[in-house]
Amino acid sequence: MKKRFTAAIVAALLMVPALGAPANAALTSSYGPSYIGSNSGGANLRGCPWFTCASNAYMPNNTPVTMQCWMDAQYVSPPDSDYASARWFRLDTAWGIGWTHSSLVENQTTVGHC
Repeated sequence: MKKRFTAAIVAALLMVPALGAPANAALTSSYGPSYIGSNSGGANLRGCPWFTCASNAYMPNNTPVTMQCWMDAQYVSPPDSDYASARWFRLDTAWGIGWTHSSLVENQTTVGHC
């Protein structure tokens, strides 16, 4: 009897959402998919994490991107970015792979250092 009671409690707890998490957490998650979101309307996809690197493509706002990794490189502040930071993301996009300043990527996912 004790084993059945314990199994029933475990099964019931597995059906209850985690404390503080909405029942539809998968639908309301702030993680991914990532996309371009800039105060200026878009972002450059660069060959390296510096403004001096050539832009290989221009991505308008709402362009989907896949974040691959991050690197701290050139420090950038407004008006050239939406916030001040040295963080850049290596992105995989429809235009290829390149670098974009972190402030221009919305719904950032957790990725490792490059």
